Amino acid sequence: MEHFAGSDQPIVHHDPVREGGFGTVEGVRALAGGLPRVFALVRELDEDEEEVAETIVAYGLELPCGTAATVGVDHGFGRRRSALSAATRLGSELVWLEPDAPAGDG
Repeated sequence: MEHFAGSDQPIVHHDPVREGGFGTVEGVRALAGGLPRVFALVRELDEDEEEVAETIVAYGLELPCGTAATVGVDHGFGRRRSALSAATRLGSELVWLEPDAPAGDG
């Protein structure tokens, strides 16, 4: 019985990002109309009258179209119309985690 062991040719892996193909940052930005932005939703917790602690309720990703997906720290996933609506819905403050995010969005 004859067994096929594969090609004698070496395996060549293609990396479209390194090769300047569709996977470049510029290519993705042009294709999607921008890049996603990362944020956190932070809520203040009243430990007692003298001390206020903050906790992260969720992490999120705002897509170029403006909608947002969130992953709760203690709960599941969410999909909202925007990062700001996610913050409002979860009773938290919107904090952009990227240094070049526009000020005043949260």
